[in-house]
Amino acid sequence: MTVILGLIAALAWGTHDILIRWVSQKSNIYSCLFMVLFFGFIFQTAYLVFTSDFASIPISAAGPILASGTAFMLAGIAIYKAFEIGPVQLVAPIVATYAIASILWGVVQGDPLTAFQILAVIAVFVGLYIVVSLGNTGDEQTSSGNRIHAVLWAAMASFFFALTFGIGQSMVQYAPEMMTILATRLVALTTLIPVMIFLKTPLLGARKQWKILATMGGLDALALSSVLTAGNLPNASYASLAASLFGMVTILLAWIFLRERMTPLQWLGVITTFAGVAYLAWS
Repeated sequence: MTVILGLIAALAWGTHDILIRWVSQKSNIYSCLFMVLFFGFIFQTAYLVFTSDFASIPISAAGPILASGTAFMLAGIAIYKAFEIGPVQLVAPIVATYAIASILWGVVQGDPLTAFQILAVIAVFVGLYIVVSLGNTGDEQTSSGNRIHAVLWAAMASFFFALTFGIGQSMVQYAPEMMTILATRLVALTTLIPVMIFLKTPLLGARKQWKILATMGGLDALALSSVLTAGNLPNASYASLAASLFGMVTILLAWIFLRERMTPLQWLGVITTFAGVAYLAWS
């Protein structure tokens, strides 16, 4: 059951990310992100009402929640921009490297780095080198300049996701996970509004795609709920291991439905990257 919940999360997040690529080609990304965060907030609130799992959050948690929510908002902007301009096969592996930050954070706190973890980190970067260096082979329609921008946005998304999860893990001392995630999502939603006002972007500019955006919000809420539910089961790390493969799901869906071409060597790079990420998530 733990593995199944992790796979559900991987499928949900993988489908969510391929839909980012879809909607980002048709509507303003800020409007899309706003509506996805809004629907995710609604679905998660409904889940807490259904499970009667509401709990108070002390004022001492305000700072970490504000920081985590702001980082989550910036990560959302970055991943939407990355998928808007770059092929999935290039963006997804880079975003998934946020798992490395968790390992590095553990090292800073004094946890020893095992030989297998070092090998996994090396595997991630070797796989990324293959994917990035062979980007021209599978996607002739994306210019070299756009590929560079896509890599930078994807790296930024990875950094801010790592920051979000790093701060989020420290917030469990204040309240149950679902409550802190709900508060983080609310902060991300509200901090996005002044950004959109500054950019003169309408909040509901993507309303014509509301069904897809609502589905994306539901998928994100489903994935989070699955991973957190697995935390109460034996061998909870297996759920993180399975869920960390969401980027592979995104690439497979892009290969099937978006017809993104992949050479055997690119597949090797992608598999190498996600094998390293999966081991780091498990360890």
